[in-house]
Amino acid sequence: MDNYAIIGYSYPVIEKLGLFFNEEVQRLIDSFAYCFKVKITIFSSGVEELLVGLQNPGSHFCVLIQKKLRFRYRCCRQDALMCRRSGQKRGAVVYRCFAGPSESVIPIEIGGAIIGYGMLGQFRTAERLGEETLRDWIAAGFEGETLEAAFREQPFFDPAALDNMLRLFSMLISFVVTREYVKIRRPGLTEKVIQWLEDHIAEPPNLDEMAGAVNRSRSTISHTVKRNLGLSFKQLCILKRIQRFESIIALDPNLSIQEAASRVGYEDPLYFSRIYKKVRLAPPSTYIKSIRDKRIEIPPGLPHGVYSPPGEEHGQKKRKDSANRSRPF
Repeated sequence: MDNYAIIGYSYPVIEKLGLFFNEEVQRLIDSFAYCFKVKITIFSSGVEELLVGLQNPGSHFCVLIQKKLRFRYRCCRQDALMCRRSGQKRGAVVYRCFAGPSESVIPIEIGGAIIGYGMLGQFRTAERLGEETLRDWIAAGFEGETLEAAFREQPFFDPAALDNMLRLFSMLISFVVTREYVKIRRPGLTEKVIQWLEDHIAEPPNLDEMAGAVNRSRSTISHTVKRNLGLSFKQLCILKRIQRFESIIALDPNLSIQEAASRVGYEDPLYFSRIYKKVRLAPPSTYIKSIRDKRIEIPPGLPHGVYSPPGEEHGQKKRKDSANRSRPF
């Protein structure tokens, strides 16, 4: 993005207004992340990842957990749950995530409305890695010392140090808001495109029809979406469909993949499962099982996670499927 990161689109808490951050915010969170060696993430009110401290975009430990154990979906869902809890509390929530590291999240408010969340993560408040995570790692065929060493690489904070870091982070968020580095604005083209997709989620994406609805050209829509969200129009369509699928499952976990996928425009459940796995790094059956097991409770209808562009996973070569490439999405 050039100067601002657009956030908060299409969610009723701000009545479909958009938000934008001044570019100074990125420099502030980069500096904070550098000093404390933690990861800072700014989420929208809909719990979609917007800004990340570039000095520490992700620890080696979390990369191992998400890539090797394919637990990224659990990370995304826990982020969403804890953001909601901090919103209900109207204050900071500190917790140890399911994998072992500690995290904290605080709501960002303007005029009494929650417009986003700030999260500190990937630090330690315990000396040792949790036994359950280590068992999962070893059961998957990996050396335990590799994960334990990655866990120890994360910075450790005792209660006093943690308290002071959280106090400074809260002051940083207050500073951003009071200096008006984040403001509300009317929906722009990107927000209108997203709203159109959400309103037509079960229909085949039609760029020409959308262009007519928002009174812009196809190229203008594609370039604007790419510039503001870092996604192609096709990737955005896939992401919104997957988010809606997850919301449908969260509301009714007894639905089959075929039933839920058909509600978001995928009549072929096998094809949908391939698309889902490329984006979430785990099949939809894993997500459904986790909802049914209630490992992490989550409010119905909540959007989950962020987009991972399809690509090679775990060193495996991508299989070319001409039949699938011929399908629109």
